[in-house]
Amino acid sequence: MKNSIPGTDRLELDLAAEPSDRDNVTDWALAQFQDRYGPEVTKDGVWEYTYGVMHAPDWRERYRHDLQRKLPRVPLADDFEAFRAAGRELIDLHVGYEAVEEYPLACLVDGEPDEGKADPAAYRIASKMRWGGGHGHRNEDRSVLVVNDRCRLVGIPPEAHDYTVSGRSPLHWAVESLRVKHDKASGIVDDPNGWHDWAGEPFNLIRHLRCLVTVSVETARIVASLPPSLPND
Repeated sequence: MKNSIPGTDRLELDLAAEPSDRDNVTDWALAQFQDRYGPEVTKDGVWEYTYGVMHAPDWRERYRHDLQRKLPRVPLADDFEAFRAAGRELIDLHVGYEAVEEYPLACLVDGEPDEGKADPAAYRIASKMRWGGGHGHRNEDRSVLVVNDRCRLVGIPPEAHDYTVSGRSPLHWAVESLRVKHDKASGIVDDPNGWHDWAGEPFNLIRHLRCLVTVSVETARIVASLPPSLPND
């Protein structure tokens, strides 16, 4: 964090600073927070608060254009603890996404419920996963994810698509990135089915996708509980 914005209750966050072994939260920034919220505020608390604020809908709406060309501005919200606690929960959720509880999506193989008992080929990505429904964006059914012609995940809740990073939900990013790719020039094939996470246990792909839904749903729940982040101007 770099400087305060004159005449406002906001701090400017410097993401372009040279990396170092020092704390990402400077002593100056900590002092601003302690002056506002009390001496018990720590640098870890400031970081957690900032992560929480950056998920606040009003903050994202206010600075949606500025973030493309300016440093983020961190408001000194009325309720520090609400954003600190939310930020801590979000950090744990996003960093530890592979260890969260799987969302209870139904896995159907050949039309029947399955929990990893089918042959390994049943869970392999043939080329690219896709949403259920007919062809074309308007006909998509995003409550269903088709892994291949035999396997699909059913029961994806609408809120799984509410949390987005660069315009896509975690599940949408998985659909776009977990595909078999062929580089014509080199002949190299990038096949996610061979990645170590699920090469020996193909059903781990299903577990991974379920975890992504949990992360999205829980993030949406936390974000919906946040109070306003921006002080009244």
